[in-house]
Amino acid sequence: MVLGFTFLSRYQQNEATLGLLGAICRGLGITSDSGPAAEETPLLHTPTLVAWTRSTLDQIAAGNVKRGGFIAMNCTACHGEAGVSSSSLVPTLAGMDAAVIYKQLDDYRNSKRLWGVMAAMARSLSLQDSADVAAYFAVQAGGLPSLGARLPESGRSLWASDPAKRLVFAGDPQRGIPPCSGCHGAGDFKIGAPVLQGQNPAYLERQLAAFGQGGRHNDIYEQMRATAKQLTPGERQALAAFYGKPGTNPSEGPPWR
Repeated sequence: MVLGFTFLSRYQQNEATLGLLGAICRGLGITSDSGPAAEETPLLHTPTLVAWTRSTLDQIAAGNVKRGGFIAMNCTACHGEAGVSSSSLVPTLAGMDAAVIYKQLDDYRNSKRLWGVMAAMARSLSLQDSADVAAYFAVQAGGLPSLGARLPESGRSLWASDPAKRLVFAGDPQRGIPPCSGCHGAGDFKIGAPVLQGQNPAYLERQLAAFGQGGRHNDIYEQMRATAKQLTPGERQALAAFYGKPGTNPSEGPPWR
């Protein structure tokens, strides 16, 4: 009887033949799996859907400035005439690199960066629209400086007395903070990393707070989140004031945008 019990359990139609232990366990209605239970797999979070492929870069480079100007008329109410913002809480787009604008629009469109108004605007634009409006703002004057105008300053070292200048040009190795200039200029510029010089200080400070507190998470490889969470509130304000244009107060307004 035991032999038949084991034999019948080993041979099942359309399935592989089981070993002795597997056959006995199947007959008893239990699993023969002796390995540890698999851990729950966390949900995969992708900070952005943009990949800097050659086709993407070619599409951005081929943006139509004239057509982008018509699209940009919808942006004037918040970002100012020709992308020069008069609000301390809204970023200036004039002179911003086209790849930066293109990526942020895509992030808003796909809910990788959250802000209701911008999400609605971005979803109304096609990828070509995004490339066109990015090309338009990139060539507008009166906003952020051009690539050739951003030159390194003197006093760039870990011993700089100004904490903002120290973080910008040397970082803080003890806390794992890289220099801001390595991505945002003037030391180097990474694709998709915005120019900070001349931007509104209040806007910059709120973005640092958003990255540091988890309110914003569309940075590739979590570079900004890892850096911003190490900064003190005083350091965030000092960095915003260092990079930002004069005449605005970084301590006013909502938490982030």
